[in-house]
This record gives sequence, structure tokens and C-alpha cells, in this order.
Amino acid sequence: MKKVLMLMALVLLAGCKPGAEKAIELAKKEIADDVRDPDSVKFRYVRFVQDEKSDAKSVSGFVCGQVNAKNGFGAYEGFQPFVLKISMESKGMFSSGVHYSVSEKNIYTRFSDPVPPSYREKCGADE
Repeated sequence: MKKVLMLMALVLLAGCKPGAEKAIELAKKEIADDVRDPDSVKFRYVRFVQDEKSDAKSVSGFVCGQVNAKNGFGAYEGFQPFVLKISMESKGMFSSGVHYSVSEKNIYTRFSDPVPPSYREKCGADE
């Protein structure tokens, strides 16, 4: 009986909509792919701010935080804010994978545009 209940729980969980952990995992990969040395990437203050538009099958929102990576000289640049808008949907009842799309991705460096006020509106304070 225990085995049957555990199997049923696993099947139900496998079909659940993706959550914050999956959004953060995917966002870190996306951000790392955009820096010069992806293996050097360090993150802090990473969080997922869910959109009110999410429904029973899909989740969307912003992954925000700070990223630091090595530049072309091999030195770390310093932590810079980033924001990534992600939408995710479960691949199906028997899959733990997700289909996802990124509609906004910005890493605000000291050499680019200053961090706009909309960053704090979407993400809140970095803490």
C-alpha cells in the first residue's frame, strides 16, 4: 500500500507546474551564457517574483539578483544587478521538464545604462 501511495504522489508531483526553484535554475543558466567566462559566474540575492498572470498550468515572473563574472583580463568586474522575465509551462504529467521562454534579459553593468527605477519596481530591494 505504501508503495502505491508513493508512486501516486510521484506521478502527481511530476505533472505540477514549475516553481521558483526551476525559474532560478533556468535564469542562472541564461545569464551565465551571456558573460565572457560562464564558468566564473557568481550570483547573490537571487529571487523569483511571480507574476499575477500565472495560471494553473504555467508560471511567469521575474528572476532578479546580482551577478559577478570575470572579464577578458581574468579579473572579477564586481556584482551587477540583473533581471530576467521568464514564462514556464510543464512538459506534461509524466515529465519534470518545462517549456520556457525569456522575454526580457538585462545585466546592468557600470559601463552600460544605469539601473532603471523599474528594476526596483519589478524586483524590490537586493538583500
